[in-house]
Amino acid sequence: MEYGKTALTGFAIFPFALARLFRTATAKPPPQPADFIGLGISNDRCAPNHVVELVEELGAKRLLLRVPTWHADQLEPYLNFAQKFSTQTILVNILQSRENATDPDAWSHAVEQIINAFWPLTREFQLGNAVNRSKWGCRHTGDYLMLLDAATRLPEQFPGIVLAGSSIIDFEPLATLRTLVNFHRYQLDVCSALLYVNRRGSPFTRQYGVFDLERKIRIAATLAS
Repeated sequence: MEYGKTALTGFAIFPFALARLFRTATAKPPPQPADFIGLGISNDRCAPNHVVELVEELGAKRLLLRVPTWHADQLEPYLNFAQKFSTQTILVNILQSRENATDPDAWSHAVEQIINAFWPLTREFQLGNAVNRSKWGCRHTGDYLMLLDAATRLPEQFPGIVLAGSSIIDFEPLATLRTLVNFHRYQLDVCSALLYVNRRGSPFTRQYGVFDLERKIRIAATLAS
């Protein structure tokens, strides 16, 4: 059923998004790298103070810190680490589990615990991670929509909060579209996308013969708008 809804949403809207993509001019001057490029950080890779030194050396202003819901009762190490980056903006990526997908109330409780702990150190939170991969707990986008439905009260509880979502990994625009266009009542402020570029995946490589990294980002922006 959920896959059918995704397909119907795609057939109804995706052609218009493509038309808009190719009709829209590309030409905005690119931002300065330090204003655009962020880093994912972790407190379990090496000494935390060494991570701070490396971030300062690179000049990164925006950081992402993953915090799993199953550590919602063990947040002190994450908080101590995050507090070391007083001059950077931190996005906390709240990770889901299969247990959360089957018990949205547990997810909601853990999310509120995490946000309470990090507020107001940061106001930016990404709900979910790689939600189109079953190893991260959601078997289809319907599971993720249920998690977002359980978080609808967050803007009321935390005025000024910035919520990122969609959280689709790799280039799967139909899944992205399904998380953005539906009849659910949750509110997202930012569309997040996990698009990988690495030594095997050049940003200039075209998927489906059309979409290089720039076009993937632009189609995500088009879907979100």
